[in-house]
Amino acid sequence: MAKGSLAVLVGILVLAVHVGLGLFAANWLWTDTDDPHQWMYFYGTGGCCIAPVTGMIGAVLFNNPRFKAIGAGALAGLVLALAGAVVLWAIGYMPSWING
Repeated sequence: MAKGSLAVLVGILVLAVHVGLGLFAANWLWTDTDDPHQWMYFYGTGGCCIAPVTGMIGAVLFNNPRFKAIGAGALAGLVLALAGAVVLWAIGYMPSWING
């Protein structure tokens, strides 16, 4: 597998894990009696709580010549996940199943 393809694959997997964990946390913690904006808080904390761990693992792998592509993919996926969460927060996004 080419190094670029491996980096893209790892980036997609890291992005999926962060988004998936955020969705799981938000939907599990949010109840109908909560403020609708708390859903975004739960999403952000669920997806971002593992950001330091992902960043550390990505940096360690990136600094190892053998695993540089994997580390670059992990860091790129992390940056995309965090940027996406910030954009969703900035526009006031709430999914359709949240009553607001």
